[in-house]
Amino acid sequence: MPKSSLKNTLLLVLLLYAGISQAQTVSFPPPWDTPYTVDAVYKNYLSNKSGHYIFILNKTAWAYFACTNPEGYLKKAQEEGITTIRVALEGKPYYNVLGWDLWPWGGTRNNPDYSTINVEYWDEVEKRIHLAGEMGIGIVLTLYNELVFDESMIESQKVFWQTIIDRLAKYPNILTWEIHNEHLGNEKFQSAAAHFLKQNDPYKRPVCSSDGTTDNAAGVHFDWMDLAIVHTCTGSTPSTIGSVNELDEKGGTHHLRDWYQAVARNTRSHNKPAFNNESGRERRHGNDDPVHRRKQGWIFNASGCFWTLHSWDGCEGIDDREYKAPGSEFLLNMRRFFESIPFWTLVPDSTVVQNRNPHLLCSTMSDPQRKHTVSYICTLLTGEKCLSGSLQLRLPNGHYCITFLSPITLETLDKTYMTSRSLGSVTNIKIPDFVDDLLLHITSVDESGTP
Repeated sequence: MPKSSLKNTLLLVLLLYAGISQAQTVSFPPPWDTPYTVDAVYKNYLSNKSGHYIFILNKTAWAYFACTNPEGYLKKAQEEGITTIRVALEGKPYYNVLGWDLWPWGGTRNNPDYSTINVEYWDEVEKRIHLAGEMGIGIVLTLYNELVFDESMIESQKVFWQTIIDRLAKYPNILTWEIHNEHLGNEKFQSAAAHFLKQNDPYKRPVCSSDGTTDNAAGVHFDWMDLAIVHTCTGSTPSTIGSVNELDEKGGTHHLRDWYQAVARNTRSHNKPAFNNESGRERRHGNDDPVHRRKQGWIFNASGCFWTLHSWDGCEGIDDREYKAPGSEFLLNMRRFFESIPFWTLVPDSTVVQNRNPHLLCSTMSDPQRKHTVSYICTLLTGEKCLSGSLQLRLPNGHYCITFLSPITLETLDKTYMTSRSLGSVTNIKIPDFVDDLLLHITSVDESGTP
């Protein structure tokens, strides 16, 4: 056996031995008291042993393990309503601006020693993961952000993979192991990494990877891909041009209905937790309209697909405490709404709420018993009004309360009750006048109006 292989094998044995005593789970307050896995019943969602279902509202934080003010970044994320951040374990994100090299091995990027680890860096990684857990923030951990290895490097990386298990698996706020950012061309290597993590993680977290911007989930056919991951690094322009027809002609790439809603529905169709873990950011991708971004987030969530705010202050501007990304002001109430209902019981629904207005988009989810229905309605253009609008409802025999809410403030705009004679009947309802968007929450009630 070559000396380098023998050295790797001996170190791996030592790491495995050390891991036996290091696998004790760290304790954080809920929702990160225990790690999350794909739920056995509601397979599109993640739950933990405490019976909690996590609502993922994600934000980019590539250089979190190196930024100068990690607590400041987390406080800002808390204020925005963020529940998880996406962090690179390896990489040099925006190096020409930030100058930080996230290097978990021995040696240097130019002269690496994959048989050893950078202990000082790993100590800092653990400290910052622990800080995030204490502050109620989960981690989407991207293992490789810069380096791309093929199958010839599998053996050399096992020390790295085992160190991940031994040092990081104990933190329940690590939501998922993401093998690579936006690369699937080395499937044999990623498959080996994924199966190693699955076999050795005592808490069986989900494993995933990602590709560049696509119209559907990446690599869902791989036997190790536990999540349906999509990226939409596209923009919000044109969003305020003259007419829907003009929008169809000029803005197809960024069309709320024909692109964002369509991608969300595609991604949700795979019987796995669906997650857009990188949307378009402002400036770089032209996703600059805050209202359009609000609509994107609601469309994905109301289609059963978790969503990410990808923004300058999670990239080059990670240390800018004062910067406000366009649309970030709308996130907290979106999270509050979904966490106020049993969102994990909902599935996409195309019959309960029917929209015949071509100027409106409708994304609806319902539980199979129709106890809860959520429908997000929005105009295709920013600033567009909907006056004297109506929708058609098809519900099973029973009594229902229909609450109309502002997606911005969650203020109740109107409330009405209806009785459905049968699933075969369609009831026309008037909706309040609104600008940009409206939220419907339909609940099953008894004759007195009590849920």
